[in-house]
Amino acid sequence: MAFWSLGGFLLGFLTALGGRNMVWICTEAVESTVHRHLEDQLAFLQTRDPELHKLIASIQEQELAHLQEAEKNQTTRGLGHRLLLPIIGFLTDLMIWLSTWGDSSWMRAEMASSRLA
Repeated sequence: MAFWSLGGFLLGFLTALGGRNMVWICTEAVESTVHRHLEDQLAFLQTRDPELHKLIASIQEQELAHLQEAEKNQTTRGLGHRLLLPIIGFLTDLMIWLSTWGDSSWMRAEMASSRLA
């Protein structure tokens, strides 16, 4: 969790220096990545744990609302958007991977192998 705290602080601080639109771009990047990660979890849990699937689906609704708000509130979608979206998305993916000790990779691999079978 220390990764998330420090990473979140630094990301928030640095994007705040870029102004309101940069904060919304950052929010979009983080929420897009979280939304994709939740989609993976939902696909994995659908037949394995219906109760947990339902809980994560409700969390995903909240995260999707954050994503839509970020997209709606951006004043421009220029170079900063094109550059920062993939960078912040990658960093968010990295933080998810580190905080789950790589379980997100294991989950994706198991889903891929079950699709092939």
